[in-house]
Amino acid sequence: MRLRYFDWLIALLSLAIFILTIAYWQEQVWLIIATFIVTILFLVLGFLDRGKGFIAVKEEIKQGAIGQAKQLILLNEENQELTAWDLFGRTSLVIGRDEGENQVDINLGDVTYAGFIEIEHAVLNYAKDHWYIEDLHSENGVKVQKAGDARQYKLATDKPCRLGIGDVIYIAQTRLEMR
Repeated sequence: MRLRYFDWLIALLSLAIFILTIAYWQEQVWLIIATFIVTILFLVLGFLDRGKGFIAVKEEIKQGAIGQAKQLILLNEENQELTAWDLFGRTSLVIGRDEGENQVDINLGDVTYAGFIEIEHAVLNYAKDHWYIEDLHSENGVKVQKAGDARQYKLATDKPCRLGIGDVIYIAQTRLEMR
């Protein structure tokens, strides 16, 4: 992928060569024309990359491919928000039920299907600019529905699944959405 900064750098170097060519080698018309064309080309590429990059980033944000999820939202059957957990500044969160001395980061002990949720059911980990979910050997497993996909995918134990904005995590029919 071509970086805009390299285009600008090459354009500036070409401009410097163009000025030197005019100043010292006026009889070399082909050199003047070549450096002028290279200068204009890389100036245009610098401007075009900026516009294309902005549009591409905007599109990726819209599709949930760029950017970090900032919250994990507990949804009810009507897709209404019941509870939200802030993900900002966190690197790992255990999902499960608080019982006795055991405390989890995402407590699902009060949900309708709490009886099917393990004390430590799953873990969310943040690595390399992405959130991942991993099933912690739970009896009922973890499913993920990717944004824009109607299917639910059951996770294999010890196989992290990368999450994006809009993905829904199913833990015993309890739905958690990445936002």
